[in-house]
Amino acid sequence: MSEPSISTGPASDTSSDAAALDGAGGAEPAVEAAPPAVATDHYSKSANAEVWWQAHFEQAAGQVIDFFAGDGISLEGKTVADIGCGDGIIDLGVALQAKPDRLVGFDILVHDIEELAERAATFAGIEKLPDNLYFCTSEPTRLPAEDDEFDYVISWSAFEHIADPVAILHEIRRVLRPHGVLFIQLWPFYHSAHGTHLVDWFPDGFAQFRHSQDAILRRIRSSGGDQALASDMIEAFLTLNQITADGLQDAMRQAGFRIVKVALSSEAVHIPPEAAHLPLSQVAISGIKLLAIADGQPTSEPSPRHQPETEQPGAEPSDDPGEPPAGQPRHAAPTAEPDDDEPEAGSPS
Repeated sequence: MSEPSISTGPASDTSSDAAALDGAGGAEPAVEAAPPAVATDHYSKSANAEVWWQAHFEQAAGQVIDFFAGDGISLEGKTVADIGCGDGIIDLGVALQAKPDRLVGFDILVHDIEELAERAATFAGIEKLPDNLYFCTSEPTRLPAEDDEFDYVISWSAFEHIADPVAILHEIRRVLRPHGVLFIQLWPFYHSAHGTHLVDWFPDGFAQFRHSQDAILRRIRSSGGDQALASDMIEAFLTLNQITADGLQDAMRQAGFRIVKVALSSEAVHIPPEAAHLPLSQVAISGIKLLAIADGQPTSEPSPRHQPETEQPGAEPSDDPGEPPAGQPRHAAPTAEPDDDEPEAGSPS
């Protein structure tokens, strides 16, 4: 629906204006056959392959680097982990642009290195993947990495899919060096317009409130088209953790992280009657980017150490325990070690 225009003539019929804004009202709208997937935006899995590549290899990787750089932090020569690396395109972009000493992409699915190499050759003329890029298969709440192994950790559009955010944040805290920095981008939040990740079938948004789950699944399954894509997106939809911005902050506090920089994503949306009861902080915030420092006290013991099992040969982890702490955002606290006997002010009790 287009944004309502502002009349400069005689007073309009406010009841009809309200009806236009409300759309179909409180009853569940009829679920018609889904239109063919034609979305080209990078958040659509049906996007053109080149559009998808550019959005991640250049734009997303650039946003990660720039968000760190805005606080004077360079990834060059550092060790970096990516949690939920997916197809690895963002990691390739960061590895080439930021030049870390080592970047390891972790995901619970086995990474297809050959497919990444083919895409890199096709869309960027890259003949060989860089030597500083590696991929590992992880468990849902365990990372195959040493304690204090990484200077920085990044995660892009993964935390809405993680079944136990607190557990994985504890693992991230374990593998980060003291006062290491975590970057998280999460888009979209579940309660926002396209929080279902089903924009191809519900381009108007808020399907999670306007339709029952059964109606949503019927529409996707009856839409024809790419059935493998439909199956993948159904699984993604059914396993979303529905975390909110406040919920993410709370999970990070539990793992001993302190958020020091944040940027919210939002756009003009029409809120359907079915979602009118929700806080604006949920329906109006579509995404977030943040930096957090590992300097608080976790509320439970960290996970046991796990040995790394890389799928691709790479450089050995640093054996130098005296390496200086990683760079920190401008507004970070001093790097003095926190008192182990008394929680930091503001930490959860």
